[in-house]
Amino acid sequence: MHPLLEMARNRIVIFDGAMGTVLMASGLGPGESPELWNIEKPSLVMKIHRQYYEAGAQVVHTNTFGANQFKLADRGLSDKMRLLNMEAAKIARKACPEGKFVAGDLGPTGKLLKPIGDLSAEAAEDGYHKQADALFKGGVDLISIETMFSLEEALCALRGAKKLGNVLVSVSLTYNRTKKGFFTMMGEGVEKAVSTLEGAGADIIGANCTLGSKDMIELTKELRAATTCPILIQPNAGQPKTRSGITTYKQTPSEFASDAKQIRAAGANMIGGCCGTNAEFIRELARAVA
Repeated sequence: MHPLLEMARNRIVIFDGAMGTVLMASGLGPGESPELWNIEKPSLVMKIHRQYYEAGAQVVHTNTFGANQFKLADRGLSDKMRLLNMEAAKIARKACPEGKFVAGDLGPTGKLLKPIGDLSAEAAEDGYHKQADALFKGGVDLISIETMFSLEEALCALRGAKKLGNVLVSVSLTYNRTKKGFFTMMGEGVEKAVSTLEGAGADIIGANCTLGSKDMIELTKELRAATTCPILIQPNAGQPKTRSGITTYKQTPSEFASDAKQIRAAGANMIGGCCGTNAEFIRELARAVA
């Protein structure tokens, strides 16, 4: 059994918080590629990783959410895909204390799959395979697929990662809350999503982004009712508020941590943060659920 799964059998596992919004607070400008900082400002990226580990996280994500070849191509950076992913993994590996873990982060391509869009499932799967390979070459312990609004695209990423062999893969979808329940943007409900991901070999099943911690409590209950797999939950710091072009999150770390206790009670094995969270959120979270 993978050491992370062993850990999750005995305790709640704490993941890190946001990378993108923390980089923005550190000076990342609008339209800039966060992944370029892996080679342009590696010490700053490493500092963020270390802050999360010091706050109590057992797992941090590499700064590679948008580092697949398709998203990088939109910024003219597709030729740097392997370099950016390997360097990101090396940075996180160097920051990682003994006994803790590095998750290689795979995010959406930003494209729609055929027949709705132009990207074929085969091309997406191959792209994710190459990204996951670069991350493992750089030293990650597992792959974390997150913020997926399409079950089909999540499956492409999962298959691409699993082509590497016996690797641990977590898959988190993004759900919206409706009067009829929780659904992805593409209309997939919790039960269908979970059973499909389980059947495709996902080792950890989760949800992240879009929802704040209050809504994630109810979503966690539905996920737990649908699966016996370990569950990873990463809420936003409440709902974003945009004023004069600036987006902020108003939830406090203590409010986030209080909800996290209920998320754990609802069945989550692993909890972290998404947009708007930072090391202080993870510190409060770790204290609350320890």
